[in-house]
Amino acid sequence: MLHHFFADTLQKGECRIASTPNATRLHLDKNEQSGDVDFGLKKRVVEKLLDADWNRYPSADYKSLEAKIAAYCGLAPENIVLSAGSANIITTLLNYFALNRKHIVITQPSYSLFDYHCKTHNIPYQAWNLTADLEYDYQQMPALAPGSVFIITSPNNPVGNTMDLDRLERLLIENPDSYILLDGVYTEFCAVDPTPLVRKYPNLIVLRSFSKAFPVAGLRLGYLCASPETAAIVRKLVLQFSINHFALLFAEEMLADSNFMDHARKQVLSIVAERERMYRLISRRFDGQVLNVFKSEGNFLLIRVFDSGAFEKLMADLSRAGIKVLNTSGFLLLHHTFRVSIGTTYENEIFLHHLLASLQPEALPAVKPEPSFSIQTIKLPRPVQQLRV
Repeated sequence: MLHHFFADTLQKGECRIASTPNATRLHLDKNEQSGDVDFGLKKRVVEKLLDADWNRYPSADYKSLEAKIAAYCGLAPENIVLSAGSANIITTLLNYFALNRKHIVITQPSYSLFDYHCKTHNIPYQAWNLTADLEYDYQQMPALAPGSVFIITSPNNPVGNTMDLDRLERLLIENPDSYILLDGVYTEFCAVDPTPLVRKYPNLIVLRSFSKAFPVAGLRLGYLCASPETAAIVRKLVLQFSINHFALLFAEEMLADSNFMDHARKQVLSIVAERERMYRLISRRFDGQVLNVFKSEGNFLLIRVFDSGAFEKLMADLSRAGIKVLNTSGFLLLHHTFRVSIGTTYENEIFLHHLLASLQPEALPAVKPEPSFSIQTIKLPRPVQQLRV
């Protein structure tokens, strides 16, 4: 009976998020922040949550929150559409454009949800492939007929590179009757922010998230930035009442907390510095003979291991050690690669030790230095840890 309703692609395909059989001690696969929210802020939100009417649907009026987000982005409230995660906006727009037979172009490789959703929902799209060196192929830009939708991830996930801003503006100018949808959820970690361009170009849509630059991935909150006219239309498509009481209360509290926001900005700078340190360390330790680590403007690094046997051994060694990274070998052009999130300095050192132990054991010191505290205690007790990130 199933073949009457579900395509073979869906039936035979794997779930996008696979379960992990081994216990995980270091979560370096989803680009979440390692430090949790300050306990005092959590307590304030929980107290307000107790006063909420749980028997009622949450508010569908996000004007107050969207005004705070607009101030954060340097836009007007009319430019913002709040949603239950940027992934929710992605699937909503893909479905709408597909049902209305729009020509969809998607950068490949990029955020896996784009390809996964299109394949599981039988949505046709044209791929704009990166070069063999995993750079944007500006010489092979696709031709866009009026009514097309061009999806670009910048900073690219999982590669980490960004699209040149001048090229982006040229694309917008040359295709005034096509939407350019820029997935910019890692914007805070890169040097250039294209979000303000939505004030200048009505055909630009930028997706942003709270899950990367803030330690609140569990809130499942994302937002769209676009012209007021486009934002008003998309707001009609987004499912109402999809953001729960908890997420709404927490977002209001954190955006109004100047200490939280200031510490969040400092934490992003710290992650960027740690990303650059890890890039330099890995590049120098391996000297391009065993692996290649790609420059990144996200909160992660993409690493390619040249030998297939060494790559499989590394993946197995990291799994046995309870270090979870994202194996990206199944992505187009990304054979023998994996993406590792930038964690704390301590977490990164543990990862680096196991990387060396698997690929270059002779490079390790004769005696392995013991950590001063257990891996399981990386997340400190809340009364001690004073992170407002």
